[in-house]
Amino acid sequence: MMTDERGTLNNKNSSFIPHPSYFLWLLVAILLTAAALRLIGITQVSPPGITHDEVANWLIDHLILSGEHAVYFTRAYGHEAGYHYWQALLVALIGDNALALRLASAYLGLIGVAVTFALARKLFGWQVGIIAMGITAVLFFPVFYSRLGLRAISLPVFSGLSAYFWWRAWSARKSTPAFALAGLFAGLSFYTYMAARAVPIFYGLFIAYLALFHWREFKQRWRGVVLFGAIFAVIAAPLAYYLITNPGSEFRISELDAPLRALMAGDLRPVLENALKILLMFGVKGDPLWRQGVAGMPVFELVVAFLFYLSLPLCLWRWRDARYGFLLLWLATAVIPSLVTINAPSTIRMINLLPVLGIFPALIIVEVIHKIPQLSTVIHYLSTGKAKISTTVLLIFGIIYACWTAWAIYVIWPQGGDVPFVWQTALRDIGNAINEDETAVAVAVGGWSPDTMDPATMALYLNRENTRVSTFGLESGDDIIYTLVIPNFDEKTAASTGSATDTSTGSVTVSIFHPTALPLDPALATQLKNWDADLTITDTYTHYALRSSPPIAPQNPASPTTFGNQLKFLGTDQDSGELITYWQVVAPITQPMRLFFHVLDENGEILMEDYSWDTADPQTLWQPHWQVGDLVLQKHQLPQPLTDATPIRLGIFDPYSCNPGPCQNLITAEGEPFLLFPVQQ
Repeated sequence: MMTDERGTLNNKNSSFIPHPSYFLWLLVAILLTAAALRLIGITQVSPPGITHDEVANWLIDHLILSGEHAVYFTRAYGHEAGYHYWQALLVALIGDNALALRLASAYLGLIGVAVTFALARKLFGWQVGIIAMGITAVLFFPVFYSRLGLRAISLPVFSGLSAYFWWRAWSARKSTPAFALAGLFAGLSFYTYMAARAVPIFYGLFIAYLALFHWREFKQRWRGVVLFGAIFAVIAAPLAYYLITNPGSEFRISELDAPLRALMAGDLRPVLENALKILLMFGVKGDPLWRQGVAGMPVFELVVAFLFYLSLPLCLWRWRDARYGFLLLWLATAVIPSLVTINAPSTIRMINLLPVLGIFPALIIVEVIHKIPQLSTVIHYLSTGKAKISTTVLLIFGIIYACWTAWAIYVIWPQGGDVPFVWQTALRDIGNAINEDETAVAVAVGGWSPDTMDPATMALYLNRENTRVSTFGLESGDDIIYTLVIPNFDEKTAASTGSATDTSTGSVTVSIFHPTALPLDPALATQLKNWDADLTITDTYTHYALRSSPPIAPQNPASPTTFGNQLKFLGTDQDSGELITYWQVVAPITQPMRLFFHVLDENGEILMEDYSWDTADPQTLWQPHWQVGDLVLQKHQLPQPLTDATPIRLGIFDPYSCNPGPCQNLITAEGEPFLLFPVQQ
């Protein structure tokens, strides 16, 4: 079966062909629906916040804007550079906010809808094209990834354009320019997402298939095929060379490829289990992770899933037809990244399905229209004249499907599983609260990643230049915050920024926020209460507002001494086996640092040790986000029993100096590497 110029499936009496103007309006309606599903509420509603992966993308974008260029960025587990240059352009044009990050994906998602139509129409005619386009426009899978500021959605755009130009070249007499464009887009797809590693596998298999089963056509076009391969190789070569010469840059793959390693060792079971899960994902049980959509939701609902599964034997029956061979090979290679990795089925690793996914059920719909004479007659009768009922039925079904996808996108997914945590809904609400409070010019925000992602996340949320933010968070991983930062902000500084002051006190409001799910240690919360902080607790965040600067009065004041000319030690509070150390930032933090707290025995040996300002990421052990004047409180546990003679050793060291060699401590103003003081009973 081949298509004629009208784009029908070799049926000269084809039904269901509306007037060209009606067809144009149908295209516009589908694109508008696709745009609505991809754009409405993209920054505040769904996703319900900004995930660390999106923040990492933004940081890479700023590297590009600052002049650092690469074909591959090793940050954040390794990123191909192509998407980031596009996203960085929108950040430069729109600004540092979630809208700029996600518009990059939304625009690509819309282009992807159009690419599906162009490819399907080229292969099977406009009827298959318009239905495949409609499915892609409203299907949850492509809509979801078009709303995230992540690079995966760029892969199906470039691979789909490559496939479209391939078929233009294959069906044309003078095909050299189209083959060149196919090679160009195939090469560019290599720079989008790691699942693009399957694109050269597909083309290698497909070219072999054409050479074996369509030799006559292949022989006529072999020069174009060689040109395609040459351009593909030249475009992809820089990234391929980098990855080959830097094998450790994609260490993330080694964390996921257990099924592949089992296969190479002769164990087929993990890959076969994944294959069954992938087959079932289209209509039975989908991706298990909430961070990749509604957990367990199949790719298609029941009716379209039935059509998809029905299309597979149809394609297998017609596998000698190059178009159907193309679909089968594309499907088989697009699932490879999930087939050989854990957590199958993974929709994000199979995102290269998108250019052809809607074509499978569309084929069955059009086959039914053309192959059942009675139905064809009825549809032909109903589709002529003004009513065009057959098209209307499909539109109604599409609207229902779109409504279901909207319900899943806006209602089910944002509240499901770990989505509020992964997308940092609490920080979103904290950002909104700060933006709405004109007096909150000095703010401290507690979170899970105070030294890496939290400062960048807040920078993306805040739309007020006069608000400075210090961040703090947990160190021990038990979901309790043992550090507290009280930002310092006086009226003189507030006036210099043009900030409003609290009319009741004549001073600015000093605010401390933290997620309600990540509580302050009770001792630190009690200290804020003693300082008369106003407390507000919501479902997502807790807010302490100080209307005046708290008195810095430790129970056991120390002779102030400064470590590294940056942090001044002020003294301690002690009660019931707990000790709180007081610090003040006296100069911008310019180096990595980590606090050590040693309780010693009578022989000077370490009885108990505590290391604070630590994180899970050993590369980020410093606090550049602390502001000059900030007051820092750090809680420590004390072993029991203790005596007045029990000494405590306290100091700060540079964690980067510890390997190799002894750790280098920050020296006090008196030239000492640490402080020794007794426990106060």
